[in-house]
Formats: sequence, structure tokens, C-alpha cells
Amino acid sequence: MTRRDFAERFWEKADRSGGPHACWPWTAFTFQGYGRIATSKRRSAAAHRVAYTLTVGPIPAGLQIDHLCRNRACVNPAHMEVVTQAENVRRGMGGWNSVAKTHCPNGHPYDHENTYREGGRRHCRECGRVNWRAWDARRKATA
Repeated sequence: MTRRDFAERFWEKADRSGGPHACWPWTAFTFQGYGRIATSKRRSAAAHRVAYTLTVGPIPAGLQIDHLCRNRACVNPAHMEVVTQAENVRRGMGGWNSVAKTHCPNGHPYDHENTYREGGRRHCRECGRVNWRAWDARRKATA
């Protein structure tokens, strides 16, 4: 299949009816909200990365595409920016993005005195103390 054939097949799966400034939603298969397109019999690629490559050029090694519109299914290259993974995570809206969290789920502050790091994650010392006391009370009750 030639590159031209692939590009035609690709753009047929994008709804560009909203114009150049609107989101262009991917109308074919999606996985976790991101469009996917088959590149060979056994391989597929993220549609937004393909759209960027077809219109702007190659994505530099080690960088990612950030959807400025926050629409994972959008393949409009005008809505994309090449960024580092750290920047992409920082901008992320998901609950897993703990960088902006100032308190643990139980309301204790993530500050210098109450926070320790283990395995690359932050942990609340006060929650650890509460959990240890509860465990110790259960242990003593069964002894």
C-alpha cells in the first residue's frame, strides 16, 4: 500500500466537518479514548500521532503528543503539541496525577513533616500511624 493510499484511508476516518479550528473526532476504532488505525496486519498506531506525522512531520524521539483540546479522540494537528512526558503528565487531568495534590485522601497534608517517599510514590505518615494502631488493636484483640 502506498503512502498516499494510507493517508486517504486515514483521513476518511476523521470527521473534519467542523472546520480547521474544531476538534476532528476519530470515527473508527478507539482504545481508552484514543483513535487507533491499523498500519499493517499485526500493528496499529495511535491516530493522533499518525495525524501529526502526516501533516507536521516526525515526532522527535522521546517526546509525546499532548492534546491541547483535552479530547483524546481528536486528530486535528492544530490541537496538538509535542512535549516531554513530564510536561504531558503535569498537564494531565486524570486522578492519577498526584503532583497537584496537597493532601492525602484522608485529608492529611502532604508536607515535609507528614510525607515520605517509597517506590517513587508519596505516602502519608499520619495515615500510616492510624493504620498501624488499627492493626495493633486487631492483633491484641485476637491474642
